[in-house]
Amino acid sequence: MPETNWQLKIDAVIDGKTADIERIDNTIFMEMAGVSMALDQLRKSLDKLKMHLNEREFEKASQLGYQDVAQEFVFVQRTLAGLQTAVHQKEAFISTIAQEINGSYEDAAPYVESRMTSAVKKSAVLSIENDKT
Repeated sequence: MPETNWQLKIDAVIDGKTADIERIDNTIFMEMAGVSMALDQLRKSLDKLKMHLNEREFEKASQLGYQDVAQEFVFVQRTLAGLQTAVHQKEAFISTIAQEINGSYEDAAPYVESRMTSAVKKSAVLSIENDKT
């Protein structure tokens, strides 16, 4: 199917914003890494808490809960805030593209996201990797 003028216009605008797309992608990936690290730390603290409870070490469990678990939970919240900020940057960028093409957010979003590595679902990546083997 031949590309329409609309598609060509969107592609031209997006082609000129490749560096911005890469910057947003990198920001999202960095924030995702932070969230993953924070979740790992929280899991470790929860595993320690579970161990203390299983050993009936209630004082140690409660102390751990008020210190390490609470600290790691706050760390998760902070990293999620960073990820949320990155998503807001992406949405603002899509809105800017929509304005430039005189279209709506919904018109621009699929075209922008098709150029973003961070928009590819992990299940799709795993499926492609499995097909290669």
